[in-house]
Amino acid sequence: MASSSNGDNSTAGPSSLARRLEDIVNAYYRGNRPPYSKIAEEIRQGTGRTFSATYLWELATGRKRNVTRDHLRVLAEYFGVTPDYFTDEEVSEKVRRQMEFAAALGNSKVRTLAFRADELSEAGLDALLALVNAMSGESDSAGGHQRPDR
Repeated sequence: MASSSNGDNSTAGPSSLARRLEDIVNAYYRGNRPPYSKIAEEIRQGTGRTFSATYLWELATGRKRNVTRDHLRVLAEYFGVTPDYFTDEEVSEKVRRQMEFAAALGNSKVRTLAFRADELSEAGLDALLALVNAMSGESDSAGGHQRPDR
């Protein structure tokens, strides 16, 4: 299998591409990843573009060092991200945070807490944030706000 070298995978090494691909696959399938053959078939059905299970496996495991821009576009289209997700650290980090947030909102208790917290005063939000931070061992919230005791 020949790999393209026309500027492919310009900013992401195989390990970061593999990590990003695994992250988006796990988020898409909510941690219940089917075999690569099924994912490749779903990509073919969803995009109308041919995508081999072997190639997908090679990308996801870091065994494929070069990836074509066309394949990045197909993956991006299927998973609902921009192609930059696979090559740009800043974009992939932003998407990763969004995926974590979406997964958290999949938990009914987190959704209920978020909806109820929206009704709190600023002081109440600060107190709730301090409590959540203390219980999770975090010093800052995902939004970058500092704990009230700082």
